[in-house]
Amino acid sequence: MQLSREIAQELGATHSEVYNIVESQFTYVKKVMEHGAFETVRLPYLGKFTVNAKRVQLLNDRLAVIQRGKFQDNT
Repeated sequence: MQLSREIAQELGATHSEVYNIVESQFTYVKKVMEHGAFETVRLPYLGKFTVNAKRVQLLNDRLAVIQRGKFQDNT
């Protein structure tokens, strides 16, 4: 939090403007990954963010099992 305040002061911006700029980068990464194209997103100075398609399938399979269990409990 302190770093964003220092950046805001240095640039003559408000803390919320700096926060929104930083947050928009992560919102973009989330949007690309949710799209399902499994593209790698590179953010300078932060690294590369990627989704492993096999890992997504595994998580979806586990979610399906959990959801089936919930529906069986209700019957």
